[in-house]
Amino acid sequence: MNGAREGRRVSRLIAGLLLLLLGGVFALQNLGVVRAGHLGDYWPLLLIWVGLTRMFVSGRHGYFASGLVIFLLGVFFQLERLDVFWVPIRQFWPLLLIAVGFGLIADSLLGRRRRAELPRQSEAGPGGRS
Repeated sequence: MNGAREGRRVSRLIAGLLLLLLGGVFALQNLGVVRAGHLGDYWPLLLIWVGLTRMFVSGRHGYFASGLVIFLLGVFFQLERLDVFWVPIRQFWPLLLIAVGFGLIADSLLGRRRRAELPRQSEAGPGGRS
């Protein structure tokens, strides 16, 4: 239960920071300092939030690689929405499949290695003692 509470705390912290950033950008737009576009241009921040949450929640060590992939996809889509660069999706989608496949394989391998490193309850005996 404590891990779930910690996960919610980290997720809320990341969401709060992203909302502060987004609110600051729109406040600067209202002051005429920057052109921020429309709220709909910032949907990739949801991917960034999910990716960061998967990467940094302490009870989800097995999801770091897929979290990193989701985070990087969010960054890519956000930069594309802000016209920092443009890549036609027709040329990009195979790379998307490769990135997602890499994340799934890496999570599986990292999760297996972490489980192998943990002491087994059956070997420790009752009460955690050998």
